[in-house]
Amino acid sequence: MIIPTMNHRKRFRLLVILAAGLLFSSTACTVKNAPVKPGLIPEITVQDPKAQEYGKYLFKKLRKDYDLDPDETKQEELVDVFDQLTKAANVYHLNWHVYLLKGPDIIDIRAVHGNYIFVWSGVLEAVGNVDELAGLLAVELGHILARHTDPVKFTLASDLFFNAAELATSIGLMIASQGAVAISGLGWMKWAYVEISDLDSMDRDYSEKAEQEAANIALLTLSRSPYSPQALIDFWKRVAADEASIEKYKQLSRDMAPQDRAATLEQLLYQYPLWEYEEILQNTEDQRMLKSQIEE
Repeated sequence: MIIPTMNHRKRFRLLVILAAGLLFSSTACTVKNAPVKPGLIPEITVQDPKAQEYGKYLFKKLRKDYDLDPDETKQEELVDVFDQLTKAANVYHLNWHVYLLKGPDIIDIRAVHGNYIFVWSGVLEAVGNVDELAGLLAVELGHILARHTDPVKFTLASDLFFNAAELATSIGLMIASQGAVAISGLGWMKWAYVEISDLDSMDRDYSEKAEQEAANIALLTLSRSPYSPQALIDFWKRVAADEASIEKYKQLSRDMAPQDRAATLEQLLYQYPLWEYEEILQNTEDQRMLKSQIEE
């Protein structure tokens, strides 16, 4: 058995630190999506079949940990709300997959590549009305339409960087540990980057810019639907007002504080000219009244 000396351990730690530094210095190594112009809902005409397979793969992985909620009525209501949103965003022609997962203590919604949306049943207890539910769903729809849920893509330069860094780190660790530690295979450093940067499909945290893009798309979508854009702002204000709730809603809020979400949404909603804002609210009210008459 080889026991590394103090000098070997120092070299080992130094190499690990250097590798971590190289990893974090590559913050610009991923391919960035084109920014979404304010006031527009991105148009998607066709869907990549590979994306569907990817979403299906993630769904199967998730089903190992969570059962589908047995309440079919709630599932149908959830799908109906989402259908209204996809019609308003003019993407109803695409294949969408919305699932209600059993988790009364989990307040979270996750949209992933392949047009899959997972809603934990705790969300239904957290919202005050269907308009708030529609608002939360609209934000996740916004992330998909803005392509924030697409798998991470690395630039050619970063591919070369990661391959070289992996080889150098593997050789360095082997030398520093006198063969006691060896890393084989390719791709482990990319995987580490994705995990450390919270870019994993199911646990992805979005940048402030991405959150603003999704929020803008959500508000525009809601303004063209039977649901009130104001309800989404009201939801986050209510959460922010109760300090005990902030931790409870942490998964849903991700890295953005509830009060910041409410402020961002309010700023985006009121950025329109007064006449346009009033028209948005009037259209929302007219659509809600029409829906009520149809249901009666």
